[in-house]
Amino acid sequence: MKLYLKLYFASEGKNPLDVLRDVEAIGFSPVVGDYDCVAEFKSPEEYGQLVRRLHMALKGSQATYTLNTKKN
Repeated sequence: MKLYLKLYFASEGKNPLDVLRDVEAIGFSPVVGDYDCVAEFKSPEEYGQLVRRLHMALKGSQATYTLNTKKN
């Protein structure tokens, strides 16, 4: 399955390009369209790990996000 990520940046927060690098470092890839990035996962456990890593990667950046999951 795929986990799509849409990011929202704050002007007082971390530079958006730095945020994107942080998100790529945990397994997301940039995409063009309705979402900013996508990552693949195979199980609920992998989903949970990915969401936890995402939350920690964005902590302190003042960036907020929404997630959407879809079957391949």
